[in-house]
Amino acid sequence: AQSSYLPHCGGVDVHFSGAVDCFRQIVKAQGVLGLWNGLTANLLKIVPYFGVMFGTFEFCKRICLYQNGYIVSPLSYKLTPGVDQSLKPQELRELKKFFKTGQLKSKKPTL
Repeated sequence: AQSSYLPHCGGVDVHFSGAVDCFRQIVKAQGVLGLWNGLTANLLKIVPYFGVMFGTFEFCKRICLYQNGYIVSPLSYKLTPGVDQSLKPQELRELKKFFKTGQLKSKKPTL
């Protein structure tokens, strides 16, 4: 929006002829650290957003896996390796039996 009350009609009196010219002018006027102006405010906005998004994704993933036959409860907060999420429920049961007994039940490997 433009305003007749603000200098330069509310715009900024900086003109760039391209991305490289913009880079050069910022470094010349403010130094190399001038390239990071506004980063703190942006991070204060983005970090909580991605934290909530990641937490929601992980919780929904646990619920969907639990409803599809995986034995990990969606309410357990125990850290588990990612390999158990890539196995089918039958393969996971067979792998757990293998670790207990040291022998595979079937001759044909499921992995």
